[in-house]
Amino acid sequence: MALFYSACAHGFFDDAIHDPLPADAEPITAARHAELLAAQASGAQIIAADNGRPHIHRTTASAASRRAALVRRVKRQAALRIEAISPLWRQMNDLREAGAAGAARFDAIDAVRAASAVIEAEIAATAAAALDGIDIANHPAWPASAAQEAAHA
Repeated sequence: MALFYSACAHGFFDDAIHDPLPADAEPITAARHAELLAAQASGAQIIAADNGRPHIHRTTASAASRRAALVRRVKRQAALRIEAISPLWRQMNDLREAGAAGAARFDAIDAVRAASAVIEAEIAATAAAALDGIDIANHPAWPASAAQEAAHA
């Protein structure tokens, strides 16, 4: 088994699986393949160098674009948490038939929205060098999951 990279196909090939290989396929080591995939997983791009060999390309994002990406992640995380508390169909039912359980779910949703606003304000106030240290999914501002589970009652 040998690994190859094709600039034309912009992909990796294994000669044990792919037959025939693209005409421009260049052999690469398993270690280089792993290095390229790890870089891609961390946000880099794999591009072909002038010689056709795979190259890691890292873009330098501005602080503003990094902040915007973090805010998008906060909004995505909030949406996931709200959906876990009460899907839209349940929220509509809770609006039609007011009750204690529905009110508890809306309170839990409001807590998620408030936490989202706190995290977004923190992102806006954080120095550019410290932005990578913000863990959106595990941020302490998010309400405890026990509160969310209680809202499902």
